[in-house]
Amino acid sequence: MSQVEQMKMQLHGLADQSRQGVASLAGFKQRFEQSSQQVQALIRGSATGADRDISTLLEAAGKSVEQAVQALQIAEAGCRSYADQI
Repeated sequence: MSQVEQMKMQLHGLADQSRQGVASLAGFKQRFEQSSQQVQALIRGSATGADRDISTLLEAAGKSVEQAVQALQIAEAGCRSYADQI
């Protein structure tokens, strides 16, 4: 097997792993958002700094998960595209 063929296999493997990561994170994101919304509903209207801090933290974490999903989608597409070009 040539080095180019090996690279193509590696790239397709990375693309597959990225797609699997997206699926896993999508499920996690849904569960995380549901739990986060429940917590935020319970503390809504509270005036304590700790409540506001946890709300901000949960929102930031949710956005980070979404960014990770997007990064993996980009990685998958990039790996497949490059593998198909070489």
